[in-house]
Amino acid sequence: MSLNESDAQELSAYLANITSNTELDALALVSREGMRLAFSAVPGYKINPDSLCAMGAVLLQSGEESVAKIGFNKLIEVVLRGKKSFMVISSAGRFFLIGASQVIQDLGKTVTVFRYYAGKIAEIYP
Repeated sequence: MSLNESDAQELSAYLANITSNTELDALALVSREGMRLAFSAVPGYKINPDSLCAMGAVLLQSGEESVAKIGFNKLIEVVLRGKKSFMVISSAGRFFLIGASQVIQDLGKTVTVFRYYAGKIAEIYP
């Protein structure tokens, strides 16, 4: 999936806003198929971007199937929380967002920011 320059700039602005409003260690914009379109991480954060994107795609697909089977309307996000870190995966139209952080106290704020920007992206790229 390729994006034209205008689309890339618009999505880049959304990602910059997400980064400036959260304490994320890593942020990715991913196609539904798991292809990484954008990725950034703080220096020293050791994660393979392709693995993160592939895991996110699998988790999102599994979450969407689970939500459909139990009769819920539509998956908004998947939140994985460990003892010292968390990951948020938000559906964003034909894309999804993945954010990872070691600042547990920022989880609620990150989910709120992700919901907002995932909604904006979904409006433009259904």
